[in-house]
Amino acid sequence: MKYPLYTLFITLFLFSCAPRVDRAVPWPFEEDTYVFIEHRQEEDGRVIQGEFPAGPMIDFPTYMFDPHSGTLASQEFTFAIDDELKVIFGKSTALRGIAGGGMTSKLEGIQSFPYESEDVVLRGVDEHGNAHILYRDEQIVIESGDRWEYSTTRRDTIGTLRDRSIAEFTKTTRIINYGVLKKSDIRKW
Repeated sequence: MKYPLYTLFITLFLFSCAPRVDRAVPWPFEEDTYVFIEHRQEEDGRVIQGEFPAGPMIDFPTYMFDPHSGTLASQEFTFAIDDELKVIFGKSTALRGIAGGGMTSKLEGIQSFPYESEDVVLRGVDEHGNAHILYRDEQIVIESGDRWEYSTTRRDTIGTLRDRSIAEFTKTTRIINYGVLKKSDIRKW
């Protein structure tokens, strides 16, 4: 009878010692600051052979960020810019060349961690302003003022053997940590 209880205590102890991906990093900054992190996805296409149809035209950006002044401007904020706001997460998609044209973007306000947005889980920001992120299954730390990048390239072929068109598409994902910024530099345009 005492062995099942002993086994239970050992199991609970080992489980509590195991590292957990969803454990959040505590927030170390003052209430008048925030961290701006941007997740950019860009796709560029070029024709290799024939006449390949152009991709779609997408909307326009809804925010602009000036890294030199630290000013973030948007036509609207769908979240409160208050003492609870810790991170503003910008998401943008851009199409170029034969992949299409234009850019679309949006901002998300983050008050607690972990925060999940598509393939990105923001676990937190440490006392140095470094972002702790899980991208798909990869754990990464993006230092304040730095970026992480991942690219893939694929080829598409359409048509017949005699009338064939080939295009190459490169998709680049960047996650940029602009670091700790002042909430007073957030503006509407």
